[in-house]
Amino acid sequence: MFLSTVGGLRRYAAWRSLARPQRLGTPVYQPFGLRRQYSTEEKSAPLEKTEKAESPAESDQRPENGGKKERPPGTYAIWAMEAVGATAAFVYYLHLYTDLLKPEVKERLTPEKYTPLTLVAKERLTHDTARFRFRVNRPRFDGDQEKLVDSVVEQGVWAVDVKDHAVQTFRTYTPVAYHVSESVDEDTGARHGHMDLVVKRYPSGSVSRFLHDTRVGDQVEMRGPILSWPFGNKNKSYRSIYMIAGGTGIAPMYQLIERHLASSGSCGNSANNGPTATELRLLYGSQSESDILYRRELDALSRAHPDRLKIRYLVDRAPSSPPAAAEESSLLIGRPDLKTIRQFTDGFDKNTDIVLVCGPDPMLASVSGVRPINAGQGPLAGSLRELGFSASSVYKF
Repeated sequence: MFLSTVGGLRRYAAWRSLARPQRLGTPVYQPFGLRRQYSTEEKSAPLEKTEKAESPAESDQRPENGGKKERPPGTYAIWAMEAVGATAAFVYYLHLYTDLLKPEVKERLTPEKYTPLTLVAKERLTHDTARFRFRVNRPRFDGDQEKLVDSVVEQGVWAVDVKDHAVQTFRTYTPVAYHVSESVDEDTGARHGHMDLVVKRYPSGSVSRFLHDTRVGDQVEMRGPILSWPFGNKNKSYRSIYMIAGGTGIAPMYQLIERHLASSGSCGNSANNGPTATELRLLYGSQSESDILYRRELDALSRAHPDRLKIRYLVDRAPSSPPAAAEESSLLIGRPDLKTIRQFTDGFDKNTDIVLVCGPDPMLASVSGVRPINAGQGPLAGSLRELGFSASSVYKF
């Protein structure tokens, strides 16, 4: 009786343990033959049957990868092609819209330091004067350096410092031409251009002798642009600009003439004084008619803009053959003395006009006084002072 009662209680306890849901990690009460120490899985129903041992046939049919789902054939190849395509697209973007994949563009103008520029052409204009063409490059996309260069060039007449590296000295020259192509060299990512200097050889001039001794392919260190005269004055515009030049002093005048005639407004702020274009008057002195530099270019500009550009050539010696009628009307024989300057500046208005002077020191001494080597214009002297001009009405290059 007692044993039958104990056996019944054990069977009842086993039935209760199987009928109740068990919490994870709690003891599970089962009959002695099937008792487990702890349950590691949540179970809400009693164990129905034990697992059967796998037969050899079933074990042979089981996948070798442990039952994992296999990827379709070619999946890795597709991923590789997608990666290659994305990389190619990124490289194409860098090539098309940036200069990161291109070599560094050299031979660029910079106002902050000297840069070597290559001489690509050299042309003799007279027995002692030549035109030097230097290569100037710009990257496909302008950076801060190019923006700084443009900000100086747009303000007015500009120049560059040319260094003689042999004796470590420099001289400032005004370019007569500066041009950069819009087309891009795909191999270098650069836009090629040039800058022209007109230089006379002086026996005692270190830099001029150095330039005349250079050969095509040689490099010369330059720094610039450097602002010489800011004609883009926002507070004033000029009705007339009187230019007195001699020899290679035509360089800043020609730069001003060409750039101004290419525009349609006046020098300075035309909004303050109306849309009237500034009139340019040039008195250009040379030793002889054959020594007149850029005469063909100047005459072409004068014919194209007869109402905006008026030129008088002044030579020391009369031509050997009689000039043509058109040339005779613009050719004067003599020197830039008081009488010649008075006739040339007839009609000058100190409130709306200005006189620009550039040339060799003897001419400057006679016309306006020599400009000091250091910064500043120096006192006004010569014919312009005798004619009553003030220092504020005259600028010496």
